Amino acid sequence: MTSIEMQMAPWLLPSMRRRYRGAAAPVPDLRVFDAREMPPRLAEAHPAEPVLTGGVAGVSIHPGRADRGVIVFLHGGAHVFGPGPGHWEWLCAMSDATGMAGLMLLYDRAPEAHYPTSLEQVLAACASLGGDIVLAGDSSGGGLAVAASMRMRDGGRPLPRALVLSSPWLDLTMSNPGLIASRDIDIMLGTERLAEYARAYAGDADLRDPLVSPAFGDPTGLPPMLITSGGAELMRAEIRDWAAACAAAGTPCEVIEVPGAIHDFAMARTLFPEAREVFPRMAAFAAGQ
Repeated sequence: MTSIEMQMAPWLLPSMRRRYRGAAAPVPDLRVFDAREMPPRLAEAHPAEPVLTGGVAGVSIHPGRADRGVIVFLHGGAHVFGPGPGHWEWLCAMSDATGMAGLMLLYDRAPEAHYPTSLEQVLAACASLGGDIVLAGDSSGGGLAVAASMRMRDGGRPLPRALVLSSPWLDLTMSNPGLIASRDIDIMLGTERLAEYARAYAGDADLRDPLVSPAFGDPTGLPPMLITSGGAELMRAEIRDWAAACAAAGTPCEVIEVPGAIHDFAMARTLFPEAREVFPRMAAFAAGQ
């Protein structure tokens, strides 16, 4: 049964609805909801330090745990926004649950930077870390994690041990028939705003390029992945199709689709019981259990 909190999502997350379903607005005006620095209450409880990883800015959380592995987190925000407070809270909780270090990568965003800037930054950061890496991401960050893994595979580079993805945005063309059919069930996202952000990110690149829209790529040989998805979100059809493609390619891909849940619900642990319920499985998967 859908929680009361989930039913109240538009009122609990007004900034999300404004960004992705509201009227067009200048990006700087909408970035007032971002948290590019770790929220003070989390910083008090979790040792953290600014770092340059492969020349890319980020924040290392519990750096003393790096010998047990690093969760490299790629925040969502349609390639334009983020991170937000929920991203920081999720990564801190994941570090505690797994005993691994966390890395919030502050990659460059659109419209100031176009593809492949952020992709190259992710690759540089992962290459400089070496060792045991879990690549995690939500929404656009989830799609970026898959694209980076494709580049690593094709280039013969070491792959992350696993991918932990929340509602990954895999098809920036917004053309999946199931997505079109889901427009009326998603109370948080609108295709018009998302299409604008997709073009801002892609620049002159083809939106069907698998490194822009991994849904058009081959999942063969990618790391095992766990995906959480909402049953009331635009991306549910492309996630289902991706899972089917992974199964056909022999790539392990577990999907937890929660009925009635909104896009990226798993990042809002402080708001939704559904997010708290799926978190232990996400943590266990990241820990290799």
